Amino acid sequence: MQYKHLPVLRKEVVHYLNLKNGDIVFDGTLGGAGHTIEIIKAIAPTGKIIGVDLDSQATGTAARNIEYAGFGGLAHIIKGNYSNIKKILNALKIRQINGFLLDLGLSSIQLGESGKGFSYMRKEKLDMRFDEESDISAFDIVNNYQEDRLKEIFYKFGEEPWAARIAAEIIKRRKVKPVEFTDELVEIIKNSIPLKYRRRGHPAKRVFQAIRIETNCELENLKTALCDGLELLVPGARMAIISFHSLEDRIVKEYFETFAGRCKCPPGMPVCICGAKKRGNIVTKKPVKPSEAELKKNPRAKSAKLRVFEKI
Repeated sequence: MQYKHLPVLRKEVVHYLNLKNGDIVFDGTLGGAGHTIEIIKAIAPTGKIIGVDLDSQATGTAARNIEYAGFGGLAHIIKGNYSNIKKILNALKIRQINGFLLDLGLSSIQLGESGKGFSYMRKEKLDMRFDEESDISAFDIVNNYQEDRLKEIFYKFGEEPWAARIAAEIIKRRKVKPVEFTDELVEIIKNSIPLKYRRRGHPAKRVFQAIRIETNCELENLKTALCDGLELLVPGARMAIISFHSLEDRIVKEYFETFAGRCKCPPGMPVCICGAKKRGNIVTKKPVKPSEAELKKNPRAKSAKLRVFEKI
């Protein structure tokens, strides 16, 4: 069976990567291969794509979808972390790439069918691991982290204004019994936030985001991948990053500005001492967002932002 998933900003990604026949592309967030297949069309018949995902269900699904599309011979499908791009490409004896893509959003299958507790809209066990072999799960974080640590990650990774109250309520609840399921955590969060402040979106959204980021070391992996990915690009090649929340987008924006040689010295310094070095140019001066037509087909794309950088 072919898995149907709507890739966000599909046409824009292919356009901005500016690919040609024979190119080698690294897709670090393979998912259902929606972007991957479109990229293969641009680099066929002699190009290669390296598709990476931590989720074994995703890699299996992607392999079937790529084969179904008739491009099986042009893809290397690998279960792994995109932050390990250097090791992955070294194992394939690939020294440089012509394109780099990360789509940092959760796929429909992760939200709706994985059973890992990514969604606050359904009852599932607290897990949230992209890689089922990873040591730490959302259950471990919620039930074992100290109150101060929970408060820190809710505020740092979720920008949750009620972080302290939610952390305290979790500690109180888990003294009675472990918090095992998503609906239990949602109830705790709702009880921690005054009713009049629950009206802007789902009250559990920020906490679930924070726990998922902590579970999978998402922001540190992103930082590593941006630096190593740029290093592996050939001159003139581009990296395209799709983010879905402000923390990710802020990191991508700041790293791209650093790569573009932005000086970080305090204002008034007579000479630059921060070591800023221009390594390329920001292609998208403002992030590219989905069109109204795309949002009608895929409302989940609303928060997506695409930023693109070209190496010199």
